Amino acid sequence: MTEYDRAYTFIYYNDVKEAEPFYRDLLGLRLEYESDWVTRFWVTDHYAIAAVQSGRGFMNAMEDKPVILCIGMKDEADIKALYMKLKDAGVKMRTSEVELRETEGRIFFCEDPEGYIVEVVQRPK
Repeated sequence: MTEYDRAYTFIYYNDVKEAEPFYRDLLGLRLEYESDWVTRFWVTDHYAIAAVQSGRGFMNAMEDKPVILCIGMKDEADIKALYMKLKDAGVKMRTSEVELRETEGRIFFCEDPEGYIVEVVQRPK
């Protein structure tokens, strides 16, 4: 089996600087500048979401965003507090509350500044 040490998901922004307040300040992800047109937001030590300036990377930003970015919270984290923090900051919420689902556990959906859907999930307790 081939071994890897890290993974990224690249999302394309019309203005890459709009990603920082959402991913760094609201979600609390560690920021790392790869260049002036790529910013990585570390979800774990081995996985990052990388925002790329449209026109500079392999692809361009598109109106349609057929992807969901899923972030799993640790068991002891307060998912309801994060939901309220995002809602109070004016983030577009795609669910009206934190839902409890049989398979996924606690879950909510919102949109980042570029319109990508972000799923925040926490295992059932």
